[in-house]
Amino acid sequence: MTDVRFGIDSFSFHRFFGENSKWEVPATTEWRTKDFIDFARGHDLDLITLQTAYLDLSDSQTHDELKRWKSEEGNYLAFTWGHPNGFDGGKNQNAFKSAAEWLERSADFELEQMRIVFGNHFNFDEAPRIRMERIGDQLEVLVKRARQLGVRLSVENHADFKVPVLLELINGIDDQYLGLCLDLGNSYRVGDDINQLMEDIDTSRIFMIQAKEIDQMADNVQGAPIGWWPTVNFGTGEIDIAKRVNRLIQRGFDGPIAIELSNLGTGLDEIGVAEQAINYLRANLLPR
Repeated sequence: MTDVRFGIDSFSFHRFFGENSKWEVPATTEWRTKDFIDFARGHDLDLITLQTAYLDLSDSQTHDELKRWKSEEGNYLAFTWGHPNGFDGGKNQNAFKSAAEWLERSADFELEQMRIVFGNHFNFDEAPRIRMERIGDQLEVLVKRARQLGVRLSVENHADFKVPVLLELINGIDDQYLGLCLDLGNSYRVGDDINQLMEDIDTSRIFMIQAKEIDQMADNVQGAPIGWWPTVNFGTGEIDIAKRVNRLIQRGFDGPIAIELSNLGTGLDEIGVAEQAINYLRANLLPR
């Protein structure tokens, strides 16, 4: 059994929170944040990441539940901001205000980091330079505030950039409070050479890993991330997630790992895949 810290992100149950993609049907199960936390506790997880799109901190029950989770020794919590498309490649300037507000809330809960996204797969084909010209100034303001608050910002490769390109942009800000949230499912979709990435990437710049296992449909092509890339049981898809994470651990990664399920493959259900993923990582991740 592994002693690596891992947990789960609430997007894994997005249908239970009332959201479904065009490849999905609405769920009959309805969850609030407490139900998700109960799932984590029931499966002996001490790490959760919460999509801010599903989070209402004005609800006293939710607020108190998060305070209770955070107060328990050893528990880890991070907010994951920006679903579905974050700054939309810099075209959504109003999103910076929302990100700044959630950064302040992260500090209020004394969280170590907050995940953000610059865009999504619909932004992938636009030149990175153009997007960063729109994002750059306000991002630097956000990072400055993150440094003041002591909350790190981890930028997910949200199928909007190849990872080496995104890391170059992150390193261009040159601040230790800005790093990468690595999603290898998204990395595969945009056409990264994952084998080479595992050897070349500076693991000190990875603040968090989102563990995802995906399948490639017959009409999908790496480098063209739009389309249905369904989540499947861990160890059965294109990523071989435990092998990849283990290599990063061997090379020095020591941050949090959050299981994230996206649109599920045919015949699969959220609870079943989540439980399989938990058991798979417990059995297959190397100890640090």
